[in-house]
Amino acid sequence: MNTQNVKTAAPESTERCGQTTSLRMDGFISDISSFHPFDVVRADVVISRLEVQAHAGCGLHYEIYESRLISSALDHLCRLPMKDRPVFIGAADRRGITLTWAQEERSQAAYRELMAEIAVEQE
Repeated sequence: MNTQNVKTAAPESTERCGQTTSLRMDGFISDISSFHPFDVVRADVVISRLEVQAHAGCGLHYEIYESRLISSALDHLCRLPMKDRPVFIGAADRRGITLTWAQEERSQAAYRELMAEIAVEQE
């Protein structure tokens, strides 16, 4: 009788069960909009989509664009599993987006200041 050494558990089997804690370094993150828990999407594609959404309706005011972009990116970041967050932050950083709460507060302050100026001009 022939016998072979066969591994019964694939190395990725624990990841498929959602039990891995290793960080992702392949540029992909979990797709939080998918119903399937194993779907992934490239982090730079998500950032690009958030940029397009932030640009829509900003009226070509950078302060509005930046405020919307950072807020939506931080919201997306908070919804990601911990193992995907460094990849997302790195992708944002490569595009010149700083994802910190301090940066969000600065962008919100600039947004409020701009909106106050626009309100004064419209009176």
